Amino acid sequence: MHFKKLLFSLSLFVCFFQILPAFAQDGNIETGKPELIQFSGVIVTGDSLKPVPYVNIIIKNSFRGTVSDFHGYFSFVAQELDTIIYSAIGFETSAYVIPDSLTTNRYSLIKIMITDTIELPETFIYPWPTRDQFKQAFLNLKIPDDDLEKAKKNLALADMRERFRSTGMDGSMN
Repeated sequence: MHFKKLLFSLSLFVCFFQILPAFAQDGNIETGKPELIQFSGVIVTGDSLKPVPYVNIIIKNSFRGTVSDFHGYFSFVAQELDTIIYSAIGFETSAYVIPDSLTTNRYSLIKIMITDTIELPETFIYPWPTRDQFKQAFLNLKIPDDDLEKAKKNLALADMRERFRSTGMDGSMN
């Protein structure tokens, strides 16, 4: 009888420790927390599939994110069901939701960004309030001499003759 009791206790003990690791595998299901994953990828343009450098990549409603490198590559830790916001100058802002049905703790993505063109209306910028004030200021403008005018003044014939007469002779000219 004692032997049966010991065998029963031992088998119960072994079964308990065999089942325990099974509960430890899916601990996040019990707590409701999403799995942490390594989220990485490359961002390319929609028309030529060239990499888009320095794209802002932010997890919505958090202060976490990253910036893609010169080749459009990025990598950071995120959670399942996180909404990832992509934004860059010259491209439309877009979002992507990380799926919750991942089988591994790594997820890669090739994100295509669509170019965004904004046309601004034509603008004229003047330093004077009216055209008449501009005309008056332009006509009264004293333009400094350019290099050609300076050279002509320095090489004037009358000035050159005067300099020649006032310059003394050296030993070979006597």
